[in-house]
Amino acid sequence: MARVNLRAAFMSGAASTVAAQQVFTNRVDEVAAFGRALDGLDQALDEAEISPVADRVQGRRNVLTFYGVGGIGKTTLSHELERRFLADAQATNRNDVVSIRVDLSEDGASDIESLLMRLRSGLGQLGSRWPAFDLALASYWARAHPGEALQEFLDASPAVRRASRSIGLSEQMASSLQLVVPSEVGGLAGLAQRAALGTYRAIRDRVREGRLLSDCELFAELIEADADYETLSFFPYLLAWDLERQPRRGRRPRVCVFLDTFEVLGNRTDRIAERFVQRCVYLMPNVLFVITGRNRVDWADSSTRGELDFTGPECWPYLHFSNDTAEPRQHLVGYLSASDADSYLREALTKDDEPAMPAEVRERIISGGQGLPLYLDLSVSHFVELLARGRQPSVDDFGGSFTAVATRSIRDLPQEERNLVRTAALIDRVDAALLRAGQPSLPDGCVARFLRRPFLTHDDAYELPYALHVALRQAISEADRTLPDGWSDADRSQVAARLLRHLGERLGPSAGRTTTAQALESGLTLSGTYGVFDDWMARATQRLVAAGQWTQIGAGLTASAADTPEFRAIRAAIQGVQLRRTGRAPEAVEVLDGADANLSSDSLTAQLVRLHLAHALRNQGDYTRAAQIYRELTEGEFGTAARYWLCDYDYLNGRFAPALATLRNQASRDAADEGERLRLVGHIWRVNARFGEATDAYTEAIALAHGEGLAAAEAKALANLAQTACWAGDTATVSEAAAQARELLDLVPNPVELVKIRSAEAVASAMSGNPITAREAISDTRRLTDEIGYRGGHNLADVADILLGVLAGDPDGARRTRSDLDERTRTSGGNTYWVPIVTSWIDGVERAAEHSPAVDWVDGPAASLGRWAEAVASR
Repeated sequence: MARVNLRAAFMSGAASTVAAQQVFTNRVDEVAAFGRALDGLDQALDEAEISPVADRVQGRRNVLTFYGVGGIGKTTLSHELERRFLADAQATNRNDVVSIRVDLSEDGASDIESLLMRLRSGLGQLGSRWPAFDLALASYWARAHPGEALQEFLDASPAVRRASRSIGLSEQMASSLQLVVPSEVGGLAGLAQRAALGTYRAIRDRVREGRLLSDCELFAELIEADADYETLSFFPYLLAWDLERQPRRGRRPRVCVFLDTFEVLGNRTDRIAERFVQRCVYLMPNVLFVITGRNRVDWADSSTRGELDFTGPECWPYLHFSNDTAEPRQHLVGYLSASDADSYLREALTKDDEPAMPAEVRERIISGGQGLPLYLDLSVSHFVELLARGRQPSVDDFGGSFTAVATRSIRDLPQEERNLVRTAALIDRVDAALLRAGQPSLPDGCVARFLRRPFLTHDDAYELPYALHVALRQAISEADRTLPDGWSDADRSQVAARLLRHLGERLGPSAGRTTTAQALESGLTLSGTYGVFDDWMARATQRLVAAGQWTQIGAGLTASAADTPEFRAIRAAIQGVQLRRTGRAPEAVEVLDGADANLSSDSLTAQLVRLHLAHALRNQGDYTRAAQIYRELTEGEFGTAARYWLCDYDYLNGRFAPALATLRNQASRDAADEGERLRLVGHIWRVNARFGEATDAYTEAIALAHGEGLAAAEAKALANLAQTACWAGDTATVSEAAAQARELLDLVPNPVELVKIRSAEAVASAMSGNPITAREAISDTRRLTDEIGYRGGHNLADVADILLGVLAGDPDGARRTRSDLDERTRTSGGNTYWVPIVTSWIDGVERAAEHSPAVDWVDGPAASLGRWAEAVASR
């Protein structure tokens, strides 16, 4: 089925509880705007001649935005709107109303996989049938995460786990899959590798036959598209399509998604994450999105074209700055009026149903706070603390700047808790263990009392569940510098170092990717702000890169005057990885080259930088310099990876004996490493014409990959097995291995392996006396090679071409192709061993052994080249 440009397709045609409550209660305009937005969206959907889900060029009217400075009460507003939304539904006996909340400041919240699963979990409250999304997601997951059960992902993140378990998401999705592959799926826990392969192929085949969701436009294109984040970010369209087809109870279901702390997306160095989130909003026009953040959303501005997909007033007619009437639209959340602030203070603390705060105290607070809710909240806490000490608060105890209020808040605390609040202000989130690590001399009881303080928020969806408001964190850090017992910069750095060390100690061998990513994010923030560093961050970075999580590392990473050479180096390493993995190897080399200049050579971070510099150089084609760097890294932390790539370099240059010796003594870290080691051993045996040993190595690699659920590795080893069996003309083994490999490559597309498979089929056909079939396979090999820019594929095609010439009695034609092969391999700096191999067929073993550069055959040129000559002569 022809691939489509999905982007083009989708862009075309068709605090104290009472205090918080009272602060919000007086936001009359915001409450009214929310109600009008809900009604306005319902009316627009009901009156549309064509559903905006299907007509993707209709302007969107499904975004209500509240923006304003930090501490103004946006999050409180968001929570209260959600509470009212659900309370109104309960009061009117509506069971078709759904609320979904996502705080984008949460670790991983803007990751498109996590965001989609939270949306799907919330929508699951309306019913269990979401076939378009569930089937497409199963197809995506099978290819994007081979061997990883979707259930494991759902359980990895506390927020996703809580949302999915609340509605039995696993059972709902498994039920959708049963409609297509009833014999394959026994729940999401079983949806891994083989079951996943069967699921994907069954869905794809039924789509191609037009027997599955043919009325869902672009469903087929999404099933056929590459399994990557770009494709996944269009899946909200399927959720919206499924939502339109939910059973109605006499009216349209109401769904509201609350996206809080939206400014987090704008603080990043690029707008990739925001582009994915924007697609969610645009492609779900039948859902109201309530966005709260510090900045106005600029999607209706023409200046954002090129950074985001759906931009301009034609896409977002109600978000344009000129709109000041139609809802939903953008609202600046202003400071509370004096009367609203007085109402808050009067009702926040009462005694005998009367305000506990005297009028003059309230006036002083209102004058100092200028309507900032967080200021009022802290003043109330200060009033309560003074009462607890047996003092009657006076006017002189209040007023002043926000920093002054934060100063008083610190002074109100006992000495031990003052140090705890200073510790909590250093980092975004904490728990009891982390606080004890920062203040190891304090008893557990003191920490427990501190965690009950009202200025701390709690959310058990996080591994570190406690947090200070970001504005309060900043104010405390500033205020502390004026206190007699305030911390110095050195004090902060010492505590930050203890926190950083503890974060690393939490990362045991079994730590999942979510835990690792959260710890690294907090660690990088501490490092960049307070000039501390710990080697575990380099290890965690490499672990996430190896797991394919490089896109989420260090989002919005910034430095300060206090940062260290190690921090600057790891920031360069992260940037270099991201550039290389997005096909910008020259830029990666520029960023990484010299980034370790101020570090000692044995620094773990320096080794990380140089490892990824070598990878970037290799991608760029500079194998010689890359190999030199790998040699320098062999005895360090990343020695296993360096030795592997050195062995690969030796193999490419015909130094088989030393490569084989190293591989025999190499200890693998895990199954994936061992599979790579076995395959490289097999390569060496294969090009030395020791086909039995090569087959054994590949067979072991296949079994290992199959047992561990490593579909990509299994596909590679199967392709290599075909490349070995073909020299015996064993067409049955080649066909079986090729078929199995292609099935797996449906899950994990890798066009390089398809080139190898087709070249193996060419050789097998030539060796078995089918030159016409062989010619077709050679032509396909070259075509595939040119399509993907894999120059090594022409080497394989040349070898098959020469083989055909030799078998057909055309040595002159074979020699001409050999000249092309010789020039090509010398230019690339690898695979030069093929020239003496084919020479043994044309001119004999003795002439072949004279080839320069010399090849270090495993058991000498006479034996190895003799086997090659015999393999072809026997035909």
